[in-house]
Amino acid sequence: MADIWFRGFEDRSQMVPRFAKVNGVRIAYRVQGDGPPLVLLMGYRLNSAAWPPTFIKQLARRFTVITLDNRGTGLSDKPVKGYAIANMARDVCGLLDELKIAHVHMLGYSMGGAIAQEFVRQFPDRVLSLILCATTAGGSRAKYATSSVVAVMRDLDGLSPEQAARRIWKVTYPPGYLEQHPDLAEAQMRREVALPTPLHAADLQFQAFAEFDGSKALANIRCPTLVLTGDLDELIPPQNALMMAKVIPAAELVVIPGCGHRVLWEATPRCIDLITEFLDSARGASVAMPHAEGNHEHAPAASDALTSAINLLATWPFSLARASFESMALAQQLMMVGSASRFGDGKPIILVPRFLGSDLALFPLSIWLKALGYRPVTTGLSLNLQQSSSEGSLSQVIKSTAQRIGRKAVLITHAFSMRRALRTADLHKQWISDVVIIGAAYRFETEGVRTHVVSAWSALHALTELLRVLRSIDLQLIQTSDLQSLESRFFAGSGQTIDVENLAGSEDGDG
Repeated sequence: MADIWFRGFEDRSQMVPRFAKVNGVRIAYRVQGDGPPLVLLMGYRLNSAAWPPTFIKQLARRFTVITLDNRGTGLSDKPVKGYAIANMARDVCGLLDELKIAHVHMLGYSMGGAIAQEFVRQFPDRVLSLILCATTAGGSRAKYATSSVVAVMRDLDGLSPEQAARRIWKVTYPPGYLEQHPDLAEAQMRREVALPTPLHAADLQFQAFAEFDGSKALANIRCPTLVLTGDLDELIPPQNALMMAKVIPAAELVVIPGCGHRVLWEATPRCIDLITEFLDSARGASVAMPHAEGNHEHAPAASDALTSAINLLATWPFSLARASFESMALAQQLMMVGSASRFGDGKPIILVPRFLGSDLALFPLSIWLKALGYRPVTTGLSLNLQQSSSEGSLSQVIKSTAQRIGRKAVLITHAFSMRRALRTADLHKQWISDVVIIGAAYRFETEGVRTHVVSAWSALHALTELLRVLRSIDLQLIQTSDLQSLESRFFAGSGQTIDVENLAGSEDGDG
């Protein structure tokens, strides 16, 4: 019986990477074991090598385990577009089509849980059962991490892969775990950073996960569902699991005490038992669709919160330059609430002085943009564009910022200073992709650098239009050979050269 699941694979016992060209990108995947197909979807920043080895080994005794590197991670392509959760679900669908698998059991961890929810929404007939681990449905009913936890996960530019991993595990493992299991945590970290995720891909995954809202589709899930979490999860609080289990028809809920966000790593044997028991019971089971009810309350959308927050900020007078830091902290809190539906992609933004009449006025704007998911940099109180010597200082800020983040920066300036800003952009096209001019009467053209004009007839209009413009600007990477070198060394490891094309599993698998 097991062979009917995966005809065509000569050796299903090896975790050898294969490749498939699906949905416009090359996706790396691995197949191990025998039995009904079980797809495992990994979370934010991590690739398929991050799954606990024992977890994979034990599940492969009962199932054909399929793991993949989400776009942007591991050995998969790392484009600058296509990271929306809905599109990553189509990546998975394309892979299953390539493998000629019609129906699967599916487990999604963290961001992978969002991909799994979106997959079952788009392709409900292909999912035999669903396991949602340490994840959220997003939307207005979701419980989000605190701003300090988000900052730990988000502010990673300038860090090495190892430094970033050590920073992140402080909020993904529960208190005391690192002290009690230093060797396990260290070995896990080494597996994860062997092929590090580039910052732009991590930012785009973060943006996609922050914007995900699958809450309205939960009630339509009709396959058997297990919702699993740890009670000490700081990153995705367990209240999310409780909400999902309550809304998904006949869903099972398991909360493992003493575990944090990495519950699969912290309690691997327990999770294996729970998952295999659930999958055994789920075979052939189905869930009746609930009758629609007309008494659901309409919850405000996250976009409504964003509009309200923008309105509040816009009503603040330009005397924000004199506001206290407590007021700026309040602005950050309001923006965090409103940013869930339209989160930024982490692009670097250089705020040029005189934008709002004084350097100090840049700070509230900087906080606002950072809370919305961008990386704003102010050029300093001493920089005055009316002095020619300041151009060198501005150039240094632009270059260092672009190099640190690994992509071209966007320059935001006021019409008052646009000529010198445009001249600086023209001299540094390798570091600047776009210039946004606030309050200009017409657009100036600069060869090799795109320009955008935002009307300043009202503060509300300017802020709203600024967000629209920033969303329309695609990322432009500063090319580096470091990642390609790492991937090349991966294939040359152990003194053996792996024939990538033969591993592809399809004619166009090598992309």
